[in-house]
This record gives sequence, C-alpha cells and structure tokens, in this order.
Amino acid sequence: MNEIKTELFKLLRRHDLLRASLFAGQVQTPSFNTTPYVERLLEMAARVWHRASRYKHDPLKKCEAINYVLYKVEGLQGKSEKYKQVIDDPERYYLHRVLENRIGSPLTLTMIYAIMAEQVGIDYEVLALPSYYLVKLKGLADELYIDPFDSGKVLGQEEFQKKFRSAMNRNRILSTNLFERINTQQLVARLIQQLKHIYILKGNAVEALRAVEMLTCIFPESPELTRDRGILYCEMEYFTKAMSDLKSYLKARPTADDVNEIKKLTTMLKGYREIVN
Repeated sequence: MNEIKTELFKLLRRHDLLRASLFAGQVQTPSFNTTPYVERLLEMAARVWHRASRYKHDPLKKCEAINYVLYKVEGLQGKSEKYKQVIDDPERYYLHRVLENRIGSPLTLTMIYAIMAEQVGIDYEVLALPSYYLVKLKGLADELYIDPFDSGKVLGQEEFQKKFRSAMNRNRILSTNLFERINTQQLVARLIQQLKHIYILKGNAVEALRAVEMLTCIFPESPELTRDRGILYCEMEYFTKAMSDLKSYLKARPTADDVNEIKKLTTMLKGYREIVN
C-alpha cells in the first residue's frame, strides 16, 4: 500500500488529473493498470483537438468538440432518462468503469471533461455545488459555465444563478462550502472519499481501508481518517492496530462528538485482548 500512496502523492504533486483520477481504480484492485485508460483518454483528447484545430483560441468551439466526442461519439451519459442515482454503486466513481459503461456521476463526468479541457488548452476551473459540479470557462468577456452531467450544456450567468439557487433550495441551508472552487487534489480526494463512503455502506472493509489509506496520502494529519482506519481494522480483527489508531484519535480529538462511542469501542477491544491473552 505504501507504494500506491507514494505514486499517488507524486501524481498529485504534478497536478496530473488524468492519471491520478484513474489511479483510484486501485481502491478496488491494487494491481489495476491505468495505462490502457490513460491512452484511451489521450486518444479521445486527440480527436477533440483535431475537430477543433481551426479554433485554437476559441474555448467555446473547443467545448463543442469535447461535447461531440464525449457525448456523441463515446456516448457518455449523465442526466438522462436512463440515469438512476444509486448511492452505493462504485461503478459510477471509477473512471475506467464510466468509460466502459458510459454512465457516470456528476463528479466523474466533470473529471473527464476537465481532463479533455486540460489536454486541448482550455483555461477553466471546477466549481462544486452540493452533489453537482460545473466547469467555468476563464478568460472570457462573459461568464460561461459547462454542465458535464447534462451533455456539456453551456450556461450563462442567469442560468448558473438558477442552478445555484436550486442547489440551495435542495439543501435548505446556507454554507460557505455551497459554492467552492476545487483543484486537482480536491477533485481526486472527493472521488476517493465517495468510494470510501460507498464501501463502508456496503460493509466492504478491505476496499474501504484501501480508500482510507489513499486519503491519508492526501490528508496525512487527519485524525478522522485515523479513526476510520481504526474502526475498519476492528472490523477486520486487527485489534492491536485498531487500538493504536483509536487511541491516537481520542488524543487528537478529546472533545469530538463521537468520543463516547470511540471510548466504548476501545474498552471493548481492551476486554477482548485480555480474554485472548
């Protein structure tokens, strides 16, 4: 696992969204080979570039070319009649599976769109709303946004505000994180976080633990990840490792809301170890 974490760290330091996003496939299969999918995405970007070659300085024309390749040629789908939101389906969050199945989540389709944009020289930034993502085109006189989940639909400022208000209404709360600009590291972290949550919901401790370990590469000082790892170790009956992690969490977060639950768990582990010994 240390080799995987080291490689992911290198990719993120280079801001290599293409390879880092595919690297998450090793949560499911540690021996997963990203190379064929890197080549496939680069080949798709080459088709975009060829289609937009006459419009080297026109980001909108380049976006039209991306839309053609992703949604017409490759047949990627997000918001459609066939789409059904399944909260515990990891297939929507592995980019290689999205390329194979042609159905993705808002996050994965945005990542694929951003990869295409990078490869053909579009200046952009990713905006995160609750459960939704948009690509904002930079350097234009008018503010324009791309919705990768809706076949690359172009949104003006008025349409963006409508989507923003809709997101606020759905969540019924105002938050400083409601509208956030996110970089490569944050995109990859959100992807792996989602996989972690899915595997915890499914009770797949091994995959969840791999996701947690990857996240510790991105957030090495996170006590919450240490806690999550300790709980997963407990489920896998690695009790010594579990005790060590849970004690570290209690030391780092002595007033956290879940302190009593974690203390109960450590007491149970201590009792079990005494019985075994």
